[in-house]
Amino acid sequence: MEYKKGYVNIDAFDNTVADQMMSVTHLEFDNKSFSRIDCIQVLEHLGAAKSIYALSEIYRVLRSRGLLFLETPDLVGSFKSFITGEENDRKMIMNWIYGLDIPGMSHKYGFPKELLEKMLHDAGFIDVKIVQLKPKSVHPSLRATCNKGDSAVFEVISQFRKRLVEEKCVNLNHQVEVIEKEALIQELIQLTLSAGPSLEDKCLRAIVEASAVCSPKIGLLFLDTIKNSNLVTHYKVNEFIEILERLDSVGFVNVLTHLFMEMPIKPGFQSETFDIVIKLGKEIVRKLISGNQSAIDDIKNTASTIQIENYNDYFSIIGLELISNRKIAVGLKYFALNQLKEAKYLLKDSIRFNRDSAIAFWNLARLSLLEQDQAKMNQYYSTVRNLLILKHPTNHRNYVKTVDQERRNAEKGIGKIYSEPLYTY
Repeated sequence: MEYKKGYVNIDAFDNTVADQMMSVTHLEFDNKSFSRIDCIQVLEHLGAAKSIYALSEIYRVLRSRGLLFLETPDLVGSFKSFITGEENDRKMIMNWIYGLDIPGMSHKYGFPKELLEKMLHDAGFIDVKIVQLKPKSVHPSLRATCNKGDSAVFEVISQFRKRLVEEKCVNLNHQVEVIEKEALIQELIQLTLSAGPSLEDKCLRAIVEASAVCSPKIGLLFLDTIKNSNLVTHYKVNEFIEILERLDSVGFVNVLTHLFMEMPIKPGFQSETFDIVIKLGKEIVRKLISGNQSAIDDIKNTASTIQIENYNDYFSIIGLELISNRKIAVGLKYFALNQLKEAKYLLKDSIRFNRDSAIAFWNLARLSLLEQDQAKMNQYYSTVRNLLILKHPTNHRNYVKTVDQERRNAEKGIGKIYSEPLYTY
């Protein structure tokens, strides 16, 4: 536990020598506060998602051309040392890879050199150099040195990420959610970088279209952050901010989710159905951008005539599948408790969110067997068979063989063994 004189020493868990207690994902310092930051053996404790925001925060509080000095365990080097090491060395290396079972000391992620380099570049750092330290020891590490560039775009991005966390648009404790939303954030970054020194209407329109159909709130926050920079004039961006505010206020994400649910159920066409809804959503957004106010009235009318549940705040295939998986989990619980009516309802409802769920269709086949509805049973088994072939084009034979055998047994009346829910295949 080393104290560094001349630095502000921070730690998220241990105040023994720390000057201040805070997380590197939420640094309580103003923009451009420091000329150098040392980040020693930190990222591995955060995980992949939090590390993105940690590097962004470091970028934000560094001055232009400021230095980042970073060390983290060398994942590849650690495994090499483990393979060739003696028994005692292996124990030490295992602790180096996974950390210790102490608050703040467990390791959640490892960084190969190539990944670390990419993450630093993606955060806006330049002059990235990475070297290996102690490659043959029980503590092999990577040391990265890099500088903060002069990019106005990455300056805005770092401020944008901080606002995402502060305003709870992303939950850093939910890695799936962070990675899911990262796809949109990266699209917004690339649109902004490709626009040059200033954002014209074409780029702003693209930003609004991309964010409106996933999360108007994230797009709104992005444009509001940009508005306070030199990348765009206020009067231009305000019009687009107003569009996103209106879409957010009417629950556009929930409306899109409802539209997806109401689309015809075609097993195996999850991505195609999603793309259709995205296309419809973008058409609505384009109408709003062109000044067609009837578009927002149509959304309001749709929202008022449907009973919208509290779904995810982000429209994506992953989000839809998460909703489906939750419904499947509860449905299988009811199946196990022999509450078959409730189980059937939830499993059928789950398919409205994920048309490609073989598990949902498979359990519906078993429920149909228990209801002695052979026509439905055969229909569901056929659907399962087709989905497995679609999902596993190179190794589906064993899966299909299992389905076919189960269906034959059911047709022969040897069905009691299938009266329990199937959780995996």
